[in-house]
Amino acid sequence: MPGDTARLAGVLPVSAPHDRKGGREMMTPDKNYSGLKVLGLGDNVVDRYLHTGKMYPGGNALNFAVYAKMLGADASFLGTFGTDAAGRHVRATLEELAIPTPLCRVVEGENGHADVRVVDGNREFVFSNKGGVARENPFTPSRADIDYIAGFGLVHTSCYSHLNPHLAALKGASALLSYDFSYRWQMDDLIGSVTPHLDFAALSAGDVGRERGLAALRETVANGCGLALATFGPEGAVIYNGKDFVSVLPKPADVVDTLGAGDAFITATLLSLLASGWTRGNPPPAETIAVAMEKGSLFAAEICGIDGAFGHAAPIAVNAPI
Repeated sequence: MPGDTARLAGVLPVSAPHDRKGGREMMTPDKNYSGLKVLGLGDNVVDRYLHTGKMYPGGNALNFAVYAKMLGADASFLGTFGTDAAGRHVRATLEELAIPTPLCRVVEGENGHADVRVVDGNREFVFSNKGGVARENPFTPSRADIDYIAGFGLVHTSCYSHLNPHLAALKGASALLSYDFSYRWQMDDLIGSVTPHLDFAALSAGDVGRERGLAALRETVANGCGLALATFGPEGAVIYNGKDFVSVLPKPADVVDTLGAGDAFITATLLSLLASGWTRGNPPPAETIAVAMEKGSLFAAEICGIDGAFGHAAPIAVNAPI
C-alpha cells in the first residue's frame, strides 16, 4: 500500500545488532504531553505479513493516535472501519489501548489492508485494497464531527484519508492541522491545492534527492503552510519554518521492523512542538524545532524495535482474500 511504503520511507534508523524480542524499553511518556489533546483523523489499515501469517494495525492517522498515546498525550482516533476480521481487530486494539473512537463509522465490507512479504531479507508491499471501505465510502465530516474536531489542539491526517475536499472546513475547525503527503506530492500535484489549508506538512523525499526536497519545502511554506518537513530516509530529515532549515540525523537502533518509523518521527516531533506553545501563524524558532526533531528521531529508533507499526498482532483470517 502506498501509505505503508511512506511509513517505511520516513526516518530509517541505522541498523545495529539486535534480537527479535523487541529491543530496549520504550520511551517513558512525557508528563508535559499529558494535557495535549490530539486527534488522528482518517486512514487505518492492517499490514498483513504473508511470511508469518500475522496482521498488525497501522495507517498514518491511526499510527499517529497510537504513538501520541504512547508518548503521554490525550489521543483519539476518527475514521472508518470495515466489518471483517481486520476491522474488528483494529477496533479491539484501540479499545485495549484506551484510545477513544466515539464518532467512528463502521461500514459493511473490507477494512483497509496491505500485504507484505520478505524477499532476500527485504520487506516488500505486494498488494493493497487501497483503504477498503474507507475508499469506497469517503469520510464526509458532519456538523457533529466538526464540533468534535474543534476540541483538539492538533489534528493529523494524510493523503490516504480521502479528506482533501474537506481540508478548508477542517482547518476552520481545528487549532492546528497537520498532513502527511507520503510520496504522493511527487506525482499528484498536491502541494498547490492542499498546503494552503495546513499548519504542518510532511513529505517523503528520500527518492528524489535533497535539492528537490528542499525546493518542495520552500514551495509548501510559500503557499501558506507554517511548517514543512521532508524526510530523506537514512539521510535524516529537514524542517523549514520560512526562515531556517533545521536538520536531524537518524539515531542508531536495534532494528526489528522499520514499519511505522516515519509516523513515529512525525508524531513525537509534533507533540514536542505543540507542548512548546506552537500556534497557528507563529512558527517555532529553529532552536525549538531542533529539540522536537531530536525527540522525533529518538522515538523513531525505538519504534524500530517492535514488530509491525506498534505490535498487537493477530492471525490473518483463514478466509481472508490474499
